[in-house]
Amino acid sequence: GGNPTASPDAPDRDEVPVNRVLPIPAVDSIDDYLDRREGGIGLATAQDIGAAATLELIEASGLRGRGGGGFPTGRKWRTVAEQRGPRHGVVNAAEGEPGTFKDRALIRADPYQLVEGALIAAHAVGADEVTIAVKASFEQESRRLSAAVQEIEAAGWADGVRMVLRGGPSAYLFGEETGLLEVLEGRQPFPRVA
Repeated sequence: GGNPTASPDAPDRDEVPVNRVLPIPAVDSIDDYLDRREGGIGLATAQDIGAAATLELIEASGLRGRGGGGFPTGRKWRTVAEQRGPRHGVVNAAEGEPGTFKDRALIRADPYQLVEGALIAAHAVGADEVTIAVKASFEQESRRLSAAVQEIEAAGWADGVRMVLRGGPSAYLFGEETGLLEVLEGRQPFPRVA
């Protein structure tokens, strides 16, 4: 049964993907990412237009983080890009919010997209290293991310950007931005006061 109110050219309701964000089945290789998700286009575009234009594009897009605050991504990237000295990208994939599964679902479905996004950010802010922080207890997600990083590096996409995968504690506070940075610097996952 089709939809009687749909135009004759519209796809049958049963054929329309229910979820536009998560690919079904999951993306399992860089070749799959290239074929099904048009992988690499975002990174190639960012490299072609340059860091300044990439920052402007991200700011104009209105893209926001998926955390509770929904902070504007362009503003965050611009702040990092304007810092003096070496810059370091950090991906918070620690999923600190109780009862949520958003980061883990995205990583399980398509870790290549996360790694490509991290490389775009690194390019835009001038970072030569990116750390992807995930709870050590997220074993499946860590394996998926590790495989994606290895394939993307082998394909030459990282080009001068060192990719590091770091496991952290299962504590709720590890998912908080400054608590995560504390762990990466060898301390307990307590939020910074100032």
